[in-house]
Order: sequence, then structure tokens, then C-alpha cells
Amino acid sequence: MTFRETLSKHLRAIQGRNLASLMETVSPDELTLIMSDGQVVRSAAEFARLHRTWFESMSWTLDVSLVTIIESASLAVATLLLEYRDVREDRPVHQKSLLTLVFAVRDGLWLMVHDQNTPIKETEEAAGPEA
Repeated sequence: MTFRETLSKHLRAIQGRNLASLMETVSPDELTLIMSDGQVVRSAAEFARLHRTWFESMSWTLDVSLVTIIESASLAVATLLLEYRDVREDRPVHQKSLLTLVFAVRDGLWLMVHDQNTPIKETEEAAGPEA
């Protein structure tokens, strides 16, 4: 499978809440996850646990747009714009973030080794005048 095919599988697995398919694209040995709150996870088991819990919720949706891809023969970086929507405590949530994924070839397979989600903060200009 090519890098772009693996990236597509990874994103489809997240949007489809398919943990088994997602974990087929994640390095079991070498992983860094930097979550939007700054928490750092370094194990595939913890990555799977966090995603299993997230996937249990059926109220969220996630739209993904490609920003950039940098690809070599054995390492690739994809930066994506995420639009996450959910309902929490009867309030709608709409968050935008930039997701940077790094994939490396390991034993002939493209596997994700780094995942960093950075929230996009709304600026005062974008928020409009205060009431």
C-alpha cells in the first residue's frame, strides 16, 4: 500500500470509528501522539484506548481537508484541516484544528509514528465586535 493509500485508510478508519482498521496504520513500537490539550502519549496501547473511548460516542462528526503533503521514499508528513462537530451537554461544539501526521516505512508498510493535533484559536477579529 502506498503512503497516500495508507493515509486514506487511516482517515476513513477514524471517520468510520473502525479501531481495528485504524490500528493497522499505526506503528506498534514507535509512536508519539500530542493531543490538542498538550497531553503526550507514547504507546500504541494507550492510543488505541483513547480512540476506543472516543469512537464509542456516535454524536460527533469530523470533516478533513488536505493542507499539505511532503513525501519521500520512507517518510511522509501530511497536514490536515479538521472540523470537529459534536454536542456536549446540549450545546453544539465546532472546533477547527490542524492535524500533522508523520508516517514512516516500517518492514515495508507505511505506519503512523507521529500525530499532533493543534487547535486553531479564533482571533478577536474573527469573533467580531464584543456586545
